[in-house]
Amino acid sequence: MNTVAPATLPAGGNYIIVSQVESNRVVYFTDNPEYRPPMNGRWYWVGTYVGILPSAMTLRNCWAWRFNGQVFSGTAEEPVPALETSSLDGEKASLLRALSEKIESVRAPFMPSCLFGELARREKLKEARDYLARAKGRVPEEEKFELLEAVAVARGCAMWQAARLIVIKAEETERVVKESERFREKMNQAIAAAGNQATLLELRERLLEASFPGLSTRFESDADRMEPVNHQGVLGEVHRRHEMSRLKAQLRETINRKRRLNHSDYIGNDELVRHKALLARSLLENGGKPREREDYSILESYAVARGLPLAKAAVLLASAVGANWERLTSTERIKDTILARIDAITTLGDIDDIEEMIAVI
Repeated sequence: MNTVAPATLPAGGNYIIVSQVESNRVVYFTDNPEYRPPMNGRWYWVGTYVGILPSAMTLRNCWAWRFNGQVFSGTAEEPVPALETSSLDGEKASLLRALSEKIESVRAPFMPSCLFGELARREKLKEARDYLARAKGRVPEEEKFELLEAVAVARGCAMWQAARLIVIKAEETERVVKESERFREKMNQAIAAAGNQATLLELRERLLEASFPGLSTRFESDADRMEPVNHQGVLGEVHRRHEMSRLKAQLRETINRKRRLNHSDYIGNDELVRHKALLARSLLENGGKPREREDYSILESYAVARGLPLAKAAVLLASAVGANWERLTSTERIKDTILARIDAITTLGDIDDIEEMIAVI
């Protein structure tokens, strides 16, 4: 690298000038014709200059000069901020980051977890408010409450309970956003206006220790503020139909969950199990001995795989089939009983009773 001051370089020399692309600031210069900068840099531009360099420009201060490919122009040195000012700015930036993190931590539990979650929430809230209003007869009836019904089925609660849950959650979310935003605006302005380290330290303590825990405490949900519900009041027809639909879906999911123990993912398994059961019954009815002209090979395979005599394998298989059949018939009896109760509901009390019946299946 050539470290000779430009003023001592030959007049009218040939120079290679390296300058910054965006600002034209000179970052290096040399009269060495062999100089080759790295070719993978994108932030600098390399040009040539024939002539006399500015006498005041050196390798130490060339950053204060600009070169547009033809002419050099000097720039004033950018003022270095005072230590106190620089420290304050850094502390303010740190506090603003901490403030953002705190606000986000309060709001995070109320944020949607999926894409288009805000849209889904708005639709749920609309259905919930419409449902509660229609239940009181304040607006015309309407059939569709698909999202509300999905919430009720998933949570195993009544439609009116799901509607109130959605409304309360929306109100709580709105309250959190408003209170946290008021707090954020107030702290943001206080941080920006702070003029010394003592004030910033006080704000930091307030942010991390005093103000924020109090803010979080005020966000706790008050679920007891719901209006009393008359569980013996007669349901409106729309309300009744929606509750019937929800309860039937809840019953179906519960029954299917119990019966899933009988189900196998193997194709044709049901036919094979029935055939094995018939063979086992035939064997046991014949005193545990195979009948003539009866193919027991599939039952024999079952017995060999378990290391059992054929008769004991037949007993084991018959017992398993009997347990499965008992599960099917018992759940069918329960299903018929509860479906009849669902078709006859007239009050919220009826709904509560049916939900208890489903819960103990």
